[in-house]
Amino acid sequence: MRSHPEAIAQASYGRAGPGPNNLPSGVTVATACRNIIVCTSASGGLGLSVTAASIARHLAERDLPSALIDVDFRTGGLDVLLGIEGEPGTRCETLDAPLGRLDGNALNHELPEWDGVRVLASNPWSGDPPDWWQTQAAIRALSDVNRALIVDAGRGELLETMPELGSAAQIVLAELSVLGLARAKRHIATLQRWMALHEPLPAKRAASHSHSRDQLIVVGIQPRSTVRNSGVISLPDAAEYLGHPVSGRIRTDSKLCADVLSGLGIRALSRSNRRAIDGICDWIDELLSGAGGDHS
Repeated sequence: MRSHPEAIAQASYGRAGPGPNNLPSGVTVATACRNIIVCTSASGGLGLSVTAASIARHLAERDLPSALIDVDFRTGGLDVLLGIEGEPGTRCETLDAPLGRLDGNALNHELPEWDGVRVLASNPWSGDPPDWWQTQAAIRALSDVNRALIVDAGRGELLETMPELGSAAQIVLAELSVLGLARAKRHIATLQRWMALHEPLPAKRAASHSHSRDQLIVVGIQPRSTVRNSGVISLPDAAEYLGHPVSGRIRTDSKLCADVLSGLGIRALSRSNRRAIDGICDWIDELLSGAGGDHS
């Protein structure tokens, strides 16, 4: 997996080799962030960005100041999805961290805001993606000044080479279909290996499997265009196949899809989907309480 060309290309962004050996002069690497929540899925089209944004908004509603960053540099467009593309502010393509450091409060105030959430979006059509140390600097800066940092990481290519993401808590979206669960099972196994790789303490690494289970939550996604739930795998059957509990189910919401496609952003969630997001936020709240620290 470490030699997979797609992972290396994503990590280097086509401009510099991945990893600390390619740090510019004066850049240091630290991996102490414990309030980062990474959202990934094994395949596209599952509503990952909508889910990540909804989680950040619900945390803000609970008086847990949160920021949202899009590091899926192949697709991007999180600000467009949220309907704030016209708002001025920093985007990933305009980050400037020549020494690998950014001031968190300054960056927070430079970002556009969506429903109480600071958003660092990626617009790959408007410029080159940032170097990896600039992305790392933004992640560290935002985690320093927000109670939680929600990361929309696409399929998770950056997790292998960026310790802040590889050792973070993980939310995995899994489509509740035969093919979707097969993809999710492989994706989860890959994430667990990366989490073990980046776990900094040897004592914890020895217990990496239980650690990764505690730090990873799977959310079921109902397949689109199903007729009377034909072909939809139940949550207990999905959990048995994955070998991991599945927390809640996010259902297809035609009104929400229409709002997003019309450029209106995420206006409201259905009652059942809000319950699912609330369950995820309960899990995050518990993680944050255990992590300690005070962010404002």
